[in-house]
Amino acid sequence: MNAQEIISSGILELYCSGLTSPAETEQVQQWAVQYPDVAAEIESIQAALEGYAMAHAVQPAASVKDKLFAEIQNTAAPVVNIASRNTDAAPVRSISSVWKYVAAASVLLLLGSIYFNYSLYNKYQETNKTLGIAQAELKEQKDMMTNMGDAMKIMGDMHATPMAVKSVDTTSDMGARMYWMKNTDEVYIDPTHLPEAPNGKQYEFWAIVDGAPVNAGVITGVLNGKKVYLQKMKSFGKVEAFAISMENAGSAKVKPDKVMAYVKI
Repeated sequence: MNAQEIISSGILELYCSGLTSPAETEQVQQWAVQYPDVAAEIESIQAALEGYAMAHAVQPAASVKDKLFAEIQNTAAPVVNIASRNTDAAPVRSISSVWKYVAAASVLLLLGSIYFNYSLYNKYQETNKTLGIAQAELKEQKDMMTNMGDAMKIMGDMHATPMAVKSVDTTSDMGARMYWMKNTDEVYIDPTHLPEAPNGKQYEFWAIVDGAPVNAGVITGVLNGKKVYLQKMKSFGKVEAFAISMENAGSAKVKPDKVMAYVKI
């Protein structure tokens, strides 16, 4: 957070009131060293707290004064012979109980204000967390829409020739759709309809060139945690056919082990 966010969060008021945890206290002290504005705000809050207590001091009613004097008379200490004391000694001064009650009331008001600020601070933290989650979800949705938009552009290209790479097993509907750009020889494959490869296995794409299979890359349904709608494969010049094989997971193979789908140009 920057200095303004720290000042607006309410944590400085908690710190000045002694209500922060050890970790929060250490964090505030670091901020005070890092940001002069934060240090100045802490001094301002401390001065305001003192002024708050004085400003909210309550003048007791006259009846309170009478009751206090009556209580003092009932509990008065025995009379001491002043003559037997050193008259040069400094006079002893005590604080009236009334002002203790006034101070207690001021503290209660202050604690109420601190609790309110603390609640606002917690809500601020929760709102920030919720906002971060929402922003992450929004970015994910935007990325997905971008990927889908890019795929749609390729599919709609006038030079794109859609082709179905069908299963070699006539009893299976396993396969994938591909797009061959005849003007550039670029090849794109849509892996969304391929069934998930078993553990330890992977799909690989092949181009048949001059009667021999050439590896065009591993087919990836998910890349960096995101669904792939259209994957660009390696492209070649003159191609006779395309195929999809099932291989052991690892680096791309030189020859296909088990051809699963095939399409002839």
